[in-house]
Amino acid sequence: MNETIEYRHAEIRPMLAFARVAQADWCRQSFADRRRYFRRLRRLIASNAMLLAQTAAEIKNRPLSEKLASEVVPLADTCCWLEKRTGEVLRPRLEKRKHRPLWLQGVAFDVHRHPFGIILVIGPANYPLFIPGSQILHALAAGNAVLFKPAPGTEMMAEVFARIAGCAGLDAGLFQVLPAMTDSAIAVIREGIDKIIFTGRSKSGRSILAEAAARNTPAVMELTGEDAALVLADADLDLVIRCLRFSARWNGGETCIAPQRLIVVEAIASEFRRKLAKAAELPELPIQVVPDTLSAVREAMATPFGLGVSVFSANIGKAKSVAASIKSGFALINDLIVPIGDPRMPFGGVKASGFGVTRGAEGLLEMTYPHVVAARHGRFRPHLDELHGNATNLFASYLLAAHGQGRQRCKGFQGLLAALITESRTRRAKK
Repeated sequence: MNETIEYRHAEIRPMLAFARVAQADWCRQSFADRRRYFRRLRRLIASNAMLLAQTAAEIKNRPLSEKLASEVVPLADTCCWLEKRTGEVLRPRLEKRKHRPLWLQGVAFDVHRHPFGIILVIGPANYPLFIPGSQILHALAAGNAVLFKPAPGTEMMAEVFARIAGCAGLDAGLFQVLPAMTDSAIAVIREGIDKIIFTGRSKSGRSILAEAAARNTPAVMELTGEDAALVLADADLDLVIRCLRFSARWNGGETCIAPQRLIVVEAIASEFRRKLAKAAELPELPIQVVPDTLSAVREAMATPFGLGVSVFSANIGKAKSVAASIKSGFALINDLIVPIGDPRMPFGGVKASGFGVTRGAEGLLEMTYPHVVAARHGRFRPHLDELHGNATNLFASYLLAAHGQGRQRCKGFQGLLAALITESRTRRAKK
């Protein structure tokens, strides 16, 4: 393994150098310029939709129509969202006077979002186009370059997407595809990368995270789930069965947020079992019967994972309340899987299912770091003078004036005025 990694180092160093040069120019381009690129890319995705879907279908042995719907359509929608929203989400922010502490009068703050530089995207096998593709697009929209390590067996999908990205006008150094073996990703991390976006199993994620931790490399980890579907007493059981059937067949059942266990309230358990028995593709899902909704929530929380949860109930308000009490990154009410494809929504897990998010505004911000610029105006800089005895009264009075209540605030303002008068006299005396 060490010899292989050393070999990869020799391969990867020029890739990183190539990416650094390309990224330095790319991040200087305006949002308007990047917007034009994403418009061209979106149109190329549409005109090459059949090629993309066919490649994905052959990899996963799935119907062409399914891959168009599950991989190409949401990727094009993501491209459209980035085209319209990147400038707004990443626009510099000027913090004005509102809520500024009194002791910082004269200071103006600008908050900028800067790209990390080069982002390593490590893709999964289950959705070889949409998941890594959307992450790559967010990274590029934010001004980064990308090194992409596809999952083994999905190399052709990566190459096709990279060619389309290049045809849209993207510099070759901004999006480069690594060999699919894990040691190529490890070599990149050891050589020096600016951020990692990993999607995959918890065990693999821990190995990548250990490499990242040794170098203080930030990472987003989208890891394994153990999602539960809660079927409450007032649920439409026919709808539940239809949703579960869809989940079982969609992408061959290989969707990270698909339910892996059913938690059913006792009042409808017998009827639900009868309906479930008629669906041959579903006897494998484990069912846990609980006495009430509170118990269902408790059982849903009894797992180290926290990727998603589904709640079925005729009462949407009640279902939202139940979902809100379960620690997870995403919750679905009376539906499965499809809503997570909305490009506006962030996606990620908690607990053993990872941390950080991709997609949506939050995912775009994840591809950048905040850079704050504080500018002091005027000549008033009392903090540069040495502290003296009056400073204690000044600070104590300020605290009461700014944060006290009732008579305390009045006392604080009086003390603050007296301390400022004393301060002024002291300064004049020194002159």
